[in-house]
Amino acid sequence: MSARIRILFIDDEPHILNGLRRAMAGTANDWEMAFCASGDQALALMEKASFDVVVSDMRMPEMDGARLLEIVRARYPATVRIILSGYADANAVLRTVGPAHAYLAKPCQSQALSEAIARPLALRRMLSGEGLQKALGGVTHLPSLPEPFLQIEAELRSPNASIRTVADIIGTDIAMTAELLKLTNSAFFSVGSRVTTPLQAVRTLGLETIQSLVLRIGIFRQFSGDDPAVAAMIASLTRHSLTTARLAEAIATAEGADPPTAKAAYCAGMLCCLGMLLLLDTKPAEYRQALATVTPQHPLEAVEEKIFGASDASMAAYLLGLWGFSEAMVEAIALSCRPERTGEPENVLLTALHAARALGPPLPWLPPGSRDVYEPNMAYLQACQKSHRVSSWQDLAAHSPAEVKR
Repeated sequence: MSARIRILFIDDEPHILNGLRRAMAGTANDWEMAFCASGDQALALMEKASFDVVVSDMRMPEMDGARLLEIVRARYPATVRIILSGYADANAVLRTVGPAHAYLAKPCQSQALSEAIARPLALRRMLSGEGLQKALGGVTHLPSLPEPFLQIEAELRSPNASIRTVADIIGTDIAMTAELLKLTNSAFFSVGSRVTTPLQAVRTLGLETIQSLVLRIGIFRQFSGDDPAVAAMIASLTRHSLTTARLAEAIATAEGADPPTAKAAYCAGMLCCLGMLLLLDTKPAEYRQALATVTPQHPLEAVEEKIFGASDASMAAYLLGLWGFSEAMVEAIALSCRPERTGEPENVLLTALHAARALGPPLPWLPPGSRDVYEPNMAYLQACQKSHRVSSWQDLAAHSPAEVKR
C-alpha cells in the first residue's frame, strides 16, 4: 500500500460527483482522491495507478456498479470495494453481495462515508502479509457444509417455509450466519440496532428477500473440496463454534449482560473461528500441516502467524470489521486469545468469548494436549475485576455439552 491512501469515486451523475468532492474535501490532506463518471474510466485509471479503495454508484449505464466491482475484485483483490445505492435499488444491491465489502445508502452523510472508508484501512494494518491481504480481499462467499446448504434450499422452495425454520438452519452454519449478518447490518438496510442472530436477520429481510438471496443470487456457497477429511474438519469446527457460542452467551448472561449483549456474545462465539474456516477452504493442505505442529510451546496463534502472516483470529476480525460488524465484536474476536492486548476498559464480549475459548472443549483436531486458548488470562481478568468469577464459569463449562450434536 502506498504511503498516501488513494480513493477512487465513480458516479455517472456530475452533480453527485461534485457533491462527493465537496463532502470529502476535509480529507484531502490525508487521502489522494480521484473522480470519474463510468466504470470504463475507472478501470483505465486503475491500470495506470493503484487505488486502495473504490467507491462506486450502483446504477450507471453500460457498466453498473456490481459489474465494475466484480472486475476490480478479479484484477485488484486487495482493493477495498464499497457500493453506493438508492433505496429503490434493493434488487440491484443484492447483486453486489459477493463483490462489495460494504454497502452505503444514498443519500450518505460525509461522516458515514469517511468512516466506511477509514474502517477497513485501519483494519488492514492488523495483517502484515501482503499476500494474505490479497487473499482476504478476494474472498466472496465462505463455504457452507453440504447438509445445511441443501436443507436451506429445500426449506426455501417449500410453500410452507417458515422464518423460524430458515433461521434455525442458517444458525447451524458459520458461513451462512456470517454472510447473512453482513448484509443485514449494512447501511443499505438502515436497521436501527445491530442484528446479531439469524432469526433477527431473517425477520428483518423477510422470507421473500432471503429466497432471492439464496435461490437466485446464490449468497451461500456449498463447500466443494474433494478431500473428505477437510469436510469433516469443517463439520467439527461448526459443532465446536456452536458449543463456544452457547458457553459465551451463558457467561455473558451470568455477568449481568442484557439480552442483546448476551446474543452478541453468542454471535462472537459462533464467528470466532471464521479465519480457520477460511484457511481450511483456501489452503487446506498447508493448514492441516500447520495444525500438526501445534504444541504448548508453539501455540496455534504463533504457528499461524509464522506460516500465514496472521492468526485466524486476526483474519476473522479483519473480515468482520470490513463487513461492518460492531467494534466490540471485532475486538472480542481479534483479541480472544490475547485479551491483555486491549487498551480499553472491559469489553463484555471479549471477556465472555475469551473465557469460553479457554474453559470450553478444545478444538477437536489439534494434537493431544493442545488448545487454541490454554487457560484464562488472569492478568486481564484481574484488571477487569473478574478473576474471582473463573470458578463460576468453570461450572458453566462443566454443565454445557462437550460438543453440540447436529
